[in-house]
Amino acid sequence: MNLTKDLFSLYSESKVIFDGQASQIPSSQLKLQFQDILFNPKYPIGADQFLKSSNNSVSPSASITDSSCMTLHYEDYKGHHKVFSEEDIKTLRRISEILTSRNELADCVQMYVERRKDAVNTVFMRLREKLNVQTVCHFNCLDELSDKINGWMQIAKFCIATIFKLEKCFYEQIFGDLGTSEDTAANGRFVSIVVGAAAELFEFPDSLLASRRLPQRPDILMPFCQELTNLVPQVIVYFDQDVQPAKAICGLATEILLRLKQQMTKILSVTEKHVLRELSTMPFPGGGIHPLTRHIIRHIDLIYVHRKSLIDLVARPQSSNDRDPPEVVGSHEMDERPISIESHLTRVIEFLLYNLKFKSNFYGQESLGFLFMMNNVNSVSEMIKSSEELGELIGTRLRMKLSEKVELARADYLHTSWGEVCDFLKGKGLKSDLNFDFFPGRSTRAVKKKFRTFNRMFEDILQTQEGWMVPDQQLRMKLLECIMVKLIPAYNQFLEQLSRVHKVKNLNGYITYSVKDLETKVLTMFQSEY
Repeated sequence: MNLTKDLFSLYSESKVIFDGQASQIPSSQLKLQFQDILFNPKYPIGADQFLKSSNNSVSPSASITDSSCMTLHYEDYKGHHKVFSEEDIKTLRRISEILTSRNELADCVQMYVERRKDAVNTVFMRLREKLNVQTVCHFNCLDELSDKINGWMQIAKFCIATIFKLEKCFYEQIFGDLGTSEDTAANGRFVSIVVGAAAELFEFPDSLLASRRLPQRPDILMPFCQELTNLVPQVIVYFDQDVQPAKAICGLATEILLRLKQQMTKILSVTEKHVLRELSTMPFPGGGIHPLTRHIIRHIDLIYVHRKSLIDLVARPQSSNDRDPPEVVGSHEMDERPISIESHLTRVIEFLLYNLKFKSNFYGQESLGFLFMMNNVNSVSEMIKSSEELGELIGTRLRMKLSEKVELARADYLHTSWGEVCDFLKGKGLKSDLNFDFFPGRSTRAVKKKFRTFNRMFEDILQTQEGWMVPDQQLRMKLLECIMVKLIPAYNQFLEQLSRVHKVKNLNGYITYSVKDLETKVLTMFQSEY
């Protein structure tokens, strides 16, 4: 039997055909039959409905598992929330029609509401007990709170997307368009089935937002905001009725979402301030990826993943100050008014660039500071390139700026690290018109001196940069290629000039590093890992 089809199909045109004496059956007997079906539904809620909100495949051991490694097993709830078969629904509908014609439906509606309310509350309590989502007032660490939030999101998805949906569907199929104004679902009786569970469901986010222990952690609150953004419209659909309990639930859900988004606006502002004002000056070993850069990359990824729930955080118009960091750290205060996601991402990246430049000045070797800039800016640039949609959020101007800064840092590194040795290899000192190196005995000494000088300069670079790193392998290979493009032609020219100017017949006897040796040495650079 296809439960999904049976449970969610409407049977507005389908009637159960009793025998011709159906209209003569006493109301008491019909009510007993109604009660028997109501209290003895034939089918437990199926794994397909259980997993509907998680998009998992159905299996005998089906479960929902989230990032906190907490698992809801279908077997835990099998038999605790039973549903009606197609035939049951048709029978209940036909009984309701007959009782409506006799103006005696109210008792069955009341009986149905109370029974299904008990079923919904039982499942809700089991879910809450299973995931230990009782209160937010007691938690020992942020990980524990994160587990509670993840648990609540599982419960909310299951209750709203599955349980509430099923109950609304059943009620409308059985009682839709029947009875007096006091009996019908349009007058709020369906709401009575789920209102208790819904009210308790929203106690958790309500108390969480009211507490002063709410963490300023985007990685915890953004998924929470995303889930509420998805669930609140569904709640409004289910409770869109002109009765006080329904209005209260809709109002509470909407208010919670608004408060959470206000909290997210504050967190975005705090992130901007943090990235601009994190003034640590301790050089990061080897010029690798700074923890601040890693933090911002994770933040950008979070923003991108949850962008749909944050996209309406828009208020003030964008100005030049949104893009350009202040000349002096902290000279311009940032407020907590909402800004667009695009503007926030731009500000965070611009402030990061400003801070990285500040930190690069504290490296003992200027070339290591340039390598640090190249590595960190490239990590942000590559992360943005990984997604076309993220690139659109960041904007062409800033993407180009990041690429240009990577190229500039690489060029500065090459100049400060290899410029002097390459200038020596191409230097005028190799010519004999001033130093008389062509005289007997002096030519040999000059050649040896020039090789010793080059060897010392080359080995000093290798020794100094032994612990330096370029974590991105593609960037590393491109940098090594640039080094060899700069070094190898200059070295070949150096050998040619020595041979020609000093007329040394057997130059190989003076060479410590062949061209192949230089290439091999260069290719071993920047492999350190921190």
